[in-house]
Amino acid sequence: MKGKNKGQMSFGEIRDMVCMAVCAKEGADYSCYIVEMFSDSVVYESQGKDGMSKCYQRSYAIADGEVTLGEAVEVEKQVEYVPIKAAAEIMAAAGADSSGSVWRVRVIGWGPDKQGRIDWQREPLVAALPLFDGAKVFALNDSQHMDPAKAKKFGKSSREMVGALSQPEVCPDGIYASLVILPSAAWLQADLKACEARNIPYVYGLSVDVGATTRESVVAGKRMIAPVKIGSVQVDVVYDPVGKGEFLQQLAAARQSQEEENEMKREQLVAALRSKRPDVYAAHQAGIDSGTITDEQILDLLAADPTDLAARIQAAVATAVEPLNRETQLQASRIMVTTVLAASKLPESTQAKLKKRFADQLVDEATLQAAIQAEKEDIDALTASGRVIAVGDVRVGYESGDKLQAAFDQMLGVRVADDLRGIRPFTSLRAAYVEMTGDTDVTGVITPENARRLQAAYGDASFAYVLGNTLYRRVAQDYREYSDYGVSIVVGSNIRNARDFRKLETIRIGYYSDLPTVDTDTQDYPDLGEVSDEQVEYALAERGGIITIKRRTIINDDLRVVERIVSRLGRGARRGLARVVWNPFINNATYKGDNKAIFHADHGNLGSTAYGVTSALAAKTAMFQQTEPNSGERLGLRPVCVCFPAELFGIVSNVNNFTPQAVAVENGNSMYGFFKPEGLHQNIFMTDANDWMMFADPNEVEIVELAFLNGQQEPQMFIANNPTQGQMFLNGGLQYKITHDYNAEVVDYRGAYKAVVA
Repeated sequence: MKGKNKGQMSFGEIRDMVCMAVCAKEGADYSCYIVEMFSDSVVYESQGKDGMSKCYQRSYAIADGEVTLGEAVEVEKQVEYVPIKAAAEIMAAAGADSSGSVWRVRVIGWGPDKQGRIDWQREPLVAALPLFDGAKVFALNDSQHMDPAKAKKFGKSSREMVGALSQPEVCPDGIYASLVILPSAAWLQADLKACEARNIPYVYGLSVDVGATTRESVVAGKRMIAPVKIGSVQVDVVYDPVGKGEFLQQLAAARQSQEEENEMKREQLVAALRSKRPDVYAAHQAGIDSGTITDEQILDLLAADPTDLAARIQAAVATAVEPLNRETQLQASRIMVTTVLAASKLPESTQAKLKKRFADQLVDEATLQAAIQAEKEDIDALTASGRVIAVGDVRVGYESGDKLQAAFDQMLGVRVADDLRGIRPFTSLRAAYVEMTGDTDVTGVITPENARRLQAAYGDASFAYVLGNTLYRRVAQDYREYSDYGVSIVVGSNIRNARDFRKLETIRIGYYSDLPTVDTDTQDYPDLGEVSDEQVEYALAERGGIITIKRRTIINDDLRVVERIVSRLGRGARRGLARVVWNPFINNATYKGDNKAIFHADHGNLGSTAYGVTSALAAKTAMFQQTEPNSGERLGLRPVCVCFPAELFGIVSNVNNFTPQAVAVENGNSMYGFFKPEGLHQNIFMTDANDWMMFADPNEVEIVELAFLNGQQEPQMFIANNPTQGQMFLNGGLQYKITHDYNAEVVDYRGAYKAVVA
C-alpha cells in the first residue's frame, strides 16, 4: 500500500489505515474502533482502562500511503430507535427505488457447513422460521472479530446493525428472505450495487448466529454438532460465509428497473417524435401530455417516416441517462478484476502484474479474459507442460500454485477445501521434490533454467516454501485436534491477546458491601469509599526451535519420517502449553497478588487429608465459604472438577459414582454424582500419588489468564532457508523454525483447592 493515494484505495483500505492511525494516536492504554467514516473526517469511540468510552471526530488526509490526522473533537451521536421489525416493514413498503436497500438472500442452506463443524438440519430451521422474520443483521467491527468472548459477553452493538430480514420462506435448498438494509449502512448498499453493475459475484455473504440446544451428529464419518431447538436468530454480514448464506438479487431495483424502462421508453418515443415530426407532435401534444395517446399510437405516428428512428432514440437515451461517476466505475472495475483473477488460478505474481496494469483503467471482462489467456499462453510456452524436461523424467505440471499446494497437503494428511479434493496427491516425497525443482538426482543444485520454469509455473513458490506451508498446516491441524490436557478446566474463556512482550497487568477489584438504607429527609447519601485491588503482572515468553528435513530423507523417499516429525510437533506444543498452565498449581507457586503461596492456610484453600467422601465434602465447603475482598460476603463458589494423579483414579471414581447403603444418614455418600464425567480429570502432570485438587468454573471466577501474541493460539512455522536457485540444502537439509509465543498466570486463588497429603 506504500505510495498509494486516497483515490487509488478501496473503502476498506482507507478505513483500516485510518483506524490504525487513530489507535496509534490514542495510545496503548486506549482501545478504539471506527463508528462513522466520511470523505474527510472520521468518528470513533475510544475506551480507556477505567472502562469509560467517549466519541471523537478528527479530520484526516491520505497521501503517499500515510495518514495525517487533525485535532480530536469530542462529539455525541444522536440516534432515533424504532422496533427493527416495524422499520423493516416500512422500508420494504417504500422500497420502490434503486437505492439498493432490499435484497433477496439465502440466509442458510441445509447440510454441513464448509468448515465441517455444524450440520444445519432442515427440521429445526423450518421450525424456527418465525424467528427469521425481523431477525437483526450485523456487520461486526474489528474488535468483536478479534475478541469473540468479549462480543459474546457484551452483545453486539447497535452501531454494527446494518438491517433486518423480512418475509422468510422455506425453499428446497434452504431458508430465503428479503434483507432490508438500513440507511446507515450505505456502504453495504454501494458495494453490493457495484458488484451487480459489473455482473460479478457479490463480495459478501451471510452467516447465521443462533442460540440453540444442540446434539452430536455424525456426517460421512465426521462428528459435528446439530441444532435441535433454536431459540434466537441473528445474522452477520461476512466475506467468507461457511453456511451457504449469500446475496442473490436487488429486489427494489428489479421492481423499479421495469418501471424506469417503461418510463424511459415513452420519453424516448416522445423525444424522437418531437425532433423528427415536429408538426405531428404539435398536433397531438395535448393527447401525449395527458396520456390518452399510448406508446403504440406514438409509434404509429412515427411509422410514416421511420428513417433514423433508432439513432434518434439512442441519442435521446444518451442525453437522458447521466454517466456513472468515474470513481464508482473504477471501484467496480477493480472488484471485477480481483474476482476474475482469483478464479483464473494464475500464479500470484502474474495476478499482481495484471492488477497493477488495470488498476486505473475501466476494463470490461472480455478485455481482462483476453489478457489472462495471453498470460497462460506465455506460461505454457515457458514450462512446455507435458514435454520431456530431462532424460527419463516425463512430468505434467499441476497448473497452479494452489493445486500444487493441495497435492502436498494431502500427501501429509492435511485436509483441503472441497474444490481441491479432486487434486491428485503426491504419494512420494521425492516425486514432489522433482516436480518442484527438476533436480531428478536430488543433488540440491537448482539450475537457472529450472528456476525460471518454477517461477513461471508457480510464481514465488519453491519446494521449501510449499513443504513448509504443508508442515505448518499439519502442525496447526494436529494442535487443534489433540486433547488440551485439561487447560480449559482452569482457563475457560479467559484468553487474552497481547501486542508485544511487555508486561501485562491483571487487576482484581474488591467488592462493596450491601447498600445502606438512607432516610433522604434527614440524611445525604453516604460515600461508599474505595475498594482495594490486587495486581498481577506477567509477560509473554518466546518458545520454539528448528527442525531439519534431511537431504537423505528425500533421497530415501522416507515420507513416514516426515510424518512422524510433524505429528510430534503439534502434540509437543499442546503439552508444553498445558504444563505452563498446570505447573503453578502442582508446585504451589507464589500468588503475585499477595506474595503468598496459591494454596495457603490464609487463603482457606489448603487441606492435608487423603481423598474420600469426608475430605471431598470439606473441600466443597471451603470453596463455598470463600469471601469477597473488602465486603467479606461469601462468594458461594461450587467446584466443577476434581484433578488427580493416575494412582487415585479408583477412589475418586468410587466416591463420585457409588452410594453404598448406610446404617445412619450421616454415614452416606453426600458426594455421590456431584461431578459430571468430564469433571473427573486425570492429570498427567501430577506425579505425587496422594495429592489432589478441585476447581470452580473459570467462567464464574477467573482462575488462570492465558495470553497469546497477536491472538495466535496455534504454533507457527517459518522457512529458515528458502533458495530458489543455487544450493537447495544448507547444512545437509531444509530448516524450519517453529514458534509459539504465550504465557499464563494465576489471577485468583479462590476458585482452587488442593490437598497436600503426606
